[in-house]
Amino acid sequence: MLGELLAVAALLLFSANVLMVGTMTRRVPQDLGFLIALVGNVVFAALIVLGQYMLSGEELSPEWDAVGLFVVGGLLTSYLGRWFFLRAVMTIGPTRATALQITNPVFAALAAWALLGEALSPVAILCGLAVLAGLYLTSRKTDRLSRVSPRPGNQSIPVTEIGLSLLGALAYGLGNVARGAGVRDWEVPVVGSLVGAAAGLLLYGLVNTDLRKLGAAVRGADPVGRRLWLLSGVLTISAQTCLIAASLFIPVAIAVVISAAVPLVVLPVSVVFLRRTEAVGLSTGIGALFILGGVAGLVLS
Repeated sequence: MLGELLAVAALLLFSANVLMVGTMTRRVPQDLGFLIALVGNVVFAALIVLGQYMLSGEELSPEWDAVGLFVVGGLLTSYLGRWFFLRAVMTIGPTRATALQITNPVFAALAAWALLGEALSPVAILCGLAVLAGLYLTSRKTDRLSRVSPRPGNQSIPVTEIGLSLLGALAYGLGNVARGAGVRDWEVPVVGSLVGAAAGLLLYGLVNTDLRKLGAAVRGADPVGRRLWLLSGVLTISAQTCLIAASLFIPVAIAVVISAAVPLVVLPVSVVFLRRTEAVGLSTGIGALFILGGVAGLVLS
């Protein structure tokens, strides 16, 4: 059960981060905030790795093949996957982009089968499909929301945008498989998270950031917003570490499906504690039940 419990821990950490997104982005713009979160990723993971090796007295003996896989996984998930997803949000809207992003576990399952030789049982496949169906239903706009704010873009999505959105999901799926392969060569999930986050931060900083204006932008940002984005970095790197560690014990695809079931946590918290009921309808409730049943089946089977 350890692998399933680690995947559930990743789910809870990812969900906590999602619940903070609205507040964070209102205080600090997403581009700058994401860079701060990546810094939080690297700093927190580095502190954990340093403490781990100082307390254990072990020597750091890298397995360079695994390091390479961790770098590839970090670049695919922290940079390419995010870039394609944000482009999709801007071009076809968040609802459609999220619906296409749901294919991430499918790509992870196919890549794990082709590259790692992982085969899923019929029960696991059925439970995974239930989770995917639930994720699709919970990502749709409710009828109530559509009547309040009708969307003019009911026309079909351009094939190019569908392709780019699916590339983002593919990048996430392949990145998770690369990290899963790396941790099996070198069983150090925290080091894997650190290496991947550092690679993503380096590439994102070089490609997307004007270093001459960065200092002023960070100093001028809302202090509470900066702290929230740093906390986001701690949550996401912890979730990624749990997900990588879960891959040691269960197939990568199952770990990814469980960790992706974020609506299972976000929906009840939003409704019960935050009183956000505007985006909850019949399809949302049915989707949540599908997710609950699928995750329960994966954990218990």
